[in-house]
Amino acid sequence: MKKILGTILLVIYSIIVITVTILLLSYNEYLCSEINGYTFYIVKDDSLEPRFVKGDLLIINQSSTKNINVGEKIFLYQNVSSNEYYVKYGEVTNIEEQANRIVYTIDNQYQYDSSYLIGKEEGSYFFNKIGTILGILESRWGYLFCIVIVTLLLFLEELYELCMEIKYINEVEVKEGE
Repeated sequence: MKKILGTILLVIYSIIVITVTILLLSYNEYLCSEINGYTFYIVKDDSLEPRFVKGDLLIINQSSTKNINVGEKIFLYQNVSSNEYYVKYGEVTNIEEQANRIVYTIDNQYQYDSSYLIGKEEGSYFFNKIGTILGILESRWGYLFCIVIVTLLLFLEELYELCMEIKYINEVEVKEGE
């Protein structure tokens, strides 16, 4: 029973490790993971309230500019500084075509170029508080302590078990040879 439980925990841990590693390796220039047409965003502040709160995980279905209509709620990247971006959420109130590009007006006040478009709310998924856990696992220290060190300890335990098995086999061969 103990061995079965250990195996189940090891499989669950392996799935978590593989998933977090894939998410980290698939970061885009906005520091969000992009996998198979979906953008993974962890809400880090209260800028998306009241609809989304800090710690929520948003899995946003990426949309092309052709699929966006007035009245739909969309997600866009908002440039804060040269290398810092947030996600903006709002309702499209106007769409303009300006010199081979599309500009969206959000909530009758903000204008964004279509290059910052992530996708529509429709077809996207939202998970409460899961983003906090994922954020910890994706952080440098979280990844180190929860994934690298635990994996190292599991490896060392297996190495110890192998050494004990070899020692046991050698002792048995010595006793049989006497």
